[in-house]
Amino acid sequence: MKTFRSLLAFGILALVWAGCAKEESFEGDAYTLELQFNPSANGEALVFNKEYVNPLGEDYSVRTFKFYVSRISLLQDQLQPSATDASGIFLVDASSEASKTIRVSLNGQPFNKLAFQLGVDSALNVSGAQTGALDPLNGMFWTWNSGYIMAKLEGNSTRSAQLNNTMTYHIGGFKGDERTQRWIVLDLPQLQEWTLEKNSITTMVIDADIDQWFSSTHDLPIGVHSENMTPGPLSVQYADNYANLFRIETVLRRQ
Repeated sequence: MKTFRSLLAFGILALVWAGCAKEESFEGDAYTLELQFNPSANGEALVFNKEYVNPLGEDYSVRTFKFYVSRISLLQDQLQPSATDASGIFLVDASSEASKTIRVSLNGQPFNKLAFQLGVDSALNVSGAQTGALDPLNGMFWTWNSGYIMAKLEGNSTRSAQLNNTMTYHIGGFKGDERTQRWIVLDLPQLQEWTLEKNSITTMVIDADIDQWFSSTHDLPIGVHSENMTPGPLSVQYADNYANLFRIETVLRRQ
């Protein structure tokens, strides 16, 4: 079932890509969409260095959790992109409250799904180090590999055989079978239909459940894989898993 959903999401977002050229500029007024990402573990808000237990029964704690968000899109009935932000690339860092809130200006067409890409487009990966969210100072660029880390998770676990029981996952790769960008397609709660309104902010609160990193599409025990920092088949499996991290908890509107 998860494989089917992944294929469906890929097909849906192919339509989004096809529509991006039309959706990059809008006629009339722009409207504000705000995404609030809330990292969590074991069903509660993430606290750094607190011990949790993953779905495989392994203890772990987190000290770093970061990921890139781009191509934020609104969908209507999984058929057409209602609106797409084609320019923004954002780095969500669990240690920075400001970074966990993203605002984009879109148009006011009806939608019932949110989509975004987790990761950085291939073209940007071969353009060298850049600025802003893509600045190497953010710790998300492999100078040795000339590419970006799409998502990073670091911490500790007694199941890790690494020095000081560290666990280190820097997931990247953008070429062919090593591609780790993932499209995320999320239903609004109760399949509600919304329309962005002028002079107001529509906010989606999004849970990012770190437990899914270890066990969703694939079971990836810390005791077997406590470190991964190169592109390849294992990074692709982690990418398949982090595609399942997200869920829209609520949608609200304020002036």
